[in-house]
Amino acid sequence: MDRISHLPDEIIQHIGSFLSAKEAAFSTVLSKRWINLFTIITYLHFDCMEENANFTDFVNRVLALPASHRVRKCFLNCCMWLGDNNSDHAVKYDLINRCLRAVLKLGVLVFKLLLDGRKVQYSLPFELFTCETITKLSLGRHFDIDNLPENALLPALKTLYLDTIKFFDFGGNCAFKMLLDACVVLEDLTICGVNWELWRWSRIVSSLSIKRLYIIREDWPSFVDSDFQIIIFHVPNLEYLYYSDVPKHFLNVNLNSLVRAKLHLIPGPGRDYKWEEGDETLFQPMNLIHGLRNVEYLNMDVPTLEMFTVFRESLPVFEKLFHLYVNLLTLPYFCWVVGLHILIQKSPNLKILTINGPLHYYRGIFVGPEVCPCLWEYSFLMLCPLEVLTITVYKGCPEELIQMKLILEKLSYLKEVKVHSPATGERKLKLIADLEKLPRASSMCEFKVVQ
Repeated sequence: MDRISHLPDEIIQHIGSFLSAKEAAFSTVLSKRWINLFTIITYLHFDCMEENANFTDFVNRVLALPASHRVRKCFLNCCMWLGDNNSDHAVKYDLINRCLRAVLKLGVLVFKLLLDGRKVQYSLPFELFTCETITKLSLGRHFDIDNLPENALLPALKTLYLDTIKFFDFGGNCAFKMLLDACVVLEDLTICGVNWELWRWSRIVSSLSIKRLYIIREDWPSFVDSDFQIIIFHVPNLEYLYYSDVPKHFLNVNLNSLVRAKLHLIPGPGRDYKWEEGDETLFQPMNLIHGLRNVEYLNMDVPTLEMFTVFRESLPVFEKLFHLYVNLLTLPYFCWVVGLHILIQKSPNLKILTINGPLHYYRGIFVGPEVCPCLWEYSFLMLCPLEVLTITVYKGCPEELIQMKLILEKLSYLKEVKVHSPATGERKLKLIADLEKLPRASSMCEFKVVQ
């Protein structure tokens, strides 16, 4: 009995990936089981940031692979290889596409392409949009997709990652819509570096199969008076949404199955990303907010909470909201009166509140070092059914103890208060003792101090 025959197929395939084609052919004689296993290449990899090998040689090796071979994963990073000489970019792009076509013919499952399309216009080969085997596709960056073949179909694609890609209409057909229509089993869609205003498209994000959607803006526009963000979301089976953008106007929103959402919504950088009274005349995000009314978990930051204040009169009741996560680390002395108390009042079934940051207190000349005006009464907590409160930054200073006391006196259903503190040894013991001395409206409330 040899030493490797009992190993799982995946490990034998990995071993076989280190053999040359000639060595793999000889090895198949030793076992019938290996005949198909050693024709599977686990990973084709070219990274111009790491490898000294010439890309032309790499392509030639790929083109020389027998048609009987199969490729599981392929990663091509050609940014640095393209260089700054514009004159030969077209030739290099042609070589990239020759390699891409060859890999597609080898039945690739996972493919990632990274290049810089700003020098010369680059077009993906049509074969990419009719690949029957690919399950995970990542494309970037700075190139356009303006046309797809009429028979575009990616029947196995479940994960699609687009990094700084622009889409355009071609002959009246929206390339973005055609791409989504071709991905009939797509579950995860990420659009990173999205700039809707640079696209010429139908402004419709529609898919019946997508379950997780990530939309991430990197370059924030300096203007807010354009209608470029009139968008329709029709993703009725979406379960998770991460949305970072300027929420201008949502004509129609279908998020009926949404369970979890993470939001970073700002009006643009002109006012340091701050929302102001009167923004309701410039922005119309309420269709989006109403689309979130069935979420069970909601994660948001300070600018998004400020938006909730501006549109407080139109906010829906979040009947199913169970866990609210608020990120205050970017602005740790954020005043609770802005947004948070409104959202808590609109969440009648909220059980878990996580504050990613410190408890809020105010060091003011007139108010003193104890209680901020926004929290003098904490009346918005009296009807809150909260059971678990987590504070991720807690030092145990007198001001924090005062805030904690006022909170505990209002929350009648509280079962656990978890605080994250760097304190150790005797300092940690004192911190725990100070917390235990605080009066509580709930007899079930216990403290947990973790690092």
